[in-house]
Amino acid sequence: MNKNIIRTALAISLFAINAGNAATTSDVNALEKEFIAVENQLIIPELRLDDLQKERSQYDGFSGWFKGSTKKALDAEIEKNEAEAKKLGDTLTNLNKEIQAKVYDVALSYEKNGNYDKAIEFYMKVTNQNDNVKERIAACFKSKKDFMSAIKWLMLMKRTDSVLLEVADCYYCAGNKKETINWLFEILEPFDGNSSEVQALKLIEARKYSGLKSDFPEFYQRLSNVYLKKALKESSSSTAKANASYKKAVDLLVEDTGKSATEVSLTIVSDYQTNYTTALEILRRQTDAAERNYKDKLHDAEDEIHDARRRLERARGEADRHYQQQLKTAQDNIRKAEERLRTVESNPNATPAEKTSARNKVADARKNLDRLTHDRNKVIMDYMRPYERRMREAIEEKEKIERNKDEIINDYIAPYKKDVAETKRLLALIKDFHKTIQ
Repeated sequence: MNKNIIRTALAISLFAINAGNAATTSDVNALEKEFIAVENQLIIPELRLDDLQKERSQYDGFSGWFKGSTKKALDAEIEKNEAEAKKLGDTLTNLNKEIQAKVYDVALSYEKNGNYDKAIEFYMKVTNQNDNVKERIAACFKSKKDFMSAIKWLMLMKRTDSVLLEVADCYYCAGNKKETINWLFEILEPFDGNSSEVQALKLIEARKYSGLKSDFPEFYQRLSNVYLKKALKESSSSTAKANASYKKAVDLLVEDTGKSATEVSLTIVSDYQTNYTTALEILRRQTDAAERNYKDKLHDAEDEIHDARRRLERARGEADRHYQQQLKTAQDNIRKAEERLRTVESNPNATPAEKTSARNKVADARKNLDRLTHDRNKVIMDYMRPYERRMREAIEEKEKIERNKDEIINDYIAPYKKDVAETKRLLALIKDFHKTIQ
């Protein structure tokens, strides 16, 4: 029973609310009264259960052998009270959920009315501190201009670009320009093009300040790289937007270096050319590695065949010894069965059934020896079968590797070929962008 948990939750949730929230006050007060009433009802079956279980325990073991009807009656009453207690416990759980919802509504009402201290107080009383509640607490602290407390609660939330955008804004409102830029870059790198990143991109230049270059020596290069990623993403949907983003990437480096737009653009083309050349070189090296990988697989398969053949040859010698051991065991069994038969037949007190059983065991032992004598090859073949199967499997595995040589090599180098294709595609786009630079 979770009544203690429920009572604790109630204790931290109920409160005295001022007259400004009269409607909500009546709702919560009504729920509080209902909760207490149900809780009082729950005490009755719980106390009764304690008494019933103590009484029932007296009939466990020897003392309850002749008390079947009494035990059944007690078990039935225990089951009835457990069901009633569970029903009331479920009602308390549901009431607590309603109370929690009302607590949240009160907090939200305080927030909307600008009473942020009270709103925070009641948001804190919500048991389930999910991201929605944390977001509201952060918003209240931000409205109070307690930006560091707002950031603390934002950082307790799931890390998303929209949350980090709020973190950056709180730092900006707090006057911490360096951290503002730092968190905007956290959103932008890497750039995927979501709405929060688009907003961060608009903000990051608007948040420039004196001393920026000192705090972020590579600010312009990093921001230029973001615009390059943006241009490449936009190339599939809007040539005009992509060209504009590329121009922005170039302009940022022109502002930073003092070089001409053409010089900067040529440097970008050169960088992407280097990426493509590097990808080609990596592919070449990995193609050689793929050949070595294939040869290693083939060598391992040949080693397995060698091991399987050695085990098979060893099994041939063991198979005959195995057969001879079975033959000896069968002969020993006949001897023991015959000795047992003689003992039984010489015993005047032996029953006909015992004599028949002893004779049958002798007959069975002789049949087994006769079978072994005539089935020598089968016994040996049965012993050899798993070794022969492993030998076949090893040979088939080697043949499979030989058949799939091209596939094995291509699977190994596939990600590197993909990198080459992608860097080639990006280089072509960058070259097209470069043509637009005057």
